[in-house]
Amino acid sequence: MGTGEDIDLLFAALATAAGLEARLAHLADRSDIFFNPRTYEHLLNIYFMRSYNIAVRIGNDWRFFDPASTYIPLGMLRWQEEGGQALIVDPERTFFVMTPLSPAEKSVQTRTAKLRLSEDGALEGDVRMEYTGHFAVEKKEENDEESSEEREKNLRDTIKEQMSTAELSNIRIENVTDPVKPFIYSFHVRVPGYAQRTGKRLFLQPAFFQRGIPALFSASERKHQIYFHYLWMEKDLVTIELPAGFELDHAEQPMPFNVSNVAKYEVKIGVVGKGEALQLKRTFSFEGLIFPVHTYPGLKKVFDALHDADNHTITLKQATKQ
Repeated sequence: MGTGEDIDLLFAALATAAGLEARLAHLADRSDIFFNPRTYEHLLNIYFMRSYNIAVRIGNDWRFFDPASTYIPLGMLRWQEEGGQALIVDPERTFFVMTPLSPAEKSVQTRTAKLRLSEDGALEGDVRMEYTGHFAVEKKEENDEESSEEREKNLRDTIKEQMSTAELSNIRIENVTDPVKPFIYSFHVRVPGYAQRTGKRLFLQPAFFQRGIPALFSASERKHQIYFHYLWMEKDLVTIELPAGFELDHAEQPMPFNVSNVAKYEVKIGVVGKGEALQLKRTFSFEGLIFPVHTYPGLKKVFDALHDADNHTITLKQATKQ
């Protein structure tokens, strides 16, 4: 029995007993303040650095651990403590070390959907959404004190914000309180009117998981810097069985892009089998954190391009009967 601080100090004691050099590290909470030792030198006070972790020297480097945080994967810190200056307390001196940022592939949304499109534009099928890293931590902390009914309601509300006609059933929410496994949603969904029917054509947005999400940046100008909590990646696989008698009508696909190794978007849309289904494979990764005001036009351009690509529409036409 003990507090979170007790757990961290026990870890430090065990590391020391194993012959490693372990120290207490104080950090600022990045959700509250961007702490810079030089900026706050005249106010260097523990008030600004109330978070703590354990720093262990491995060779010439310091690695940071947070065993008291229930859902944080090994090798990661809370996003609020990554990419910040940590004050390491040593018997002879104190000094600052920058904590690392977890790469985008550590925090991934992996989503799959196997759906069927009907002639009237309704879409129906099974969906699975898996979250790791910082995504999983957020989902678990949002849900671990909720009842199963409240968790399902929250999921329904989230999906309906994107697609107001969506009907969910067979909902399963897995690993809500598991400290290691990914957080998972799975459900059956039906969305009347997902595709628009006009005469003998259907207009379909294959990027199911982005349907109804507005552009991230709407303002033409910005007064303050832009700040993302952490780096992340999205991986989507959507398979849509086409209605009998329909085929692609000169379908094109959006262009991929790679912007200065900060944002990377890849997408492939094509038919599978003998043309009876359409499949979208989409990957987006973002590895930026803080952007000054003068970079806003370029950043907005990237996310506008992403929004346009995710709203790409495929035209299906009813095949002429022989």
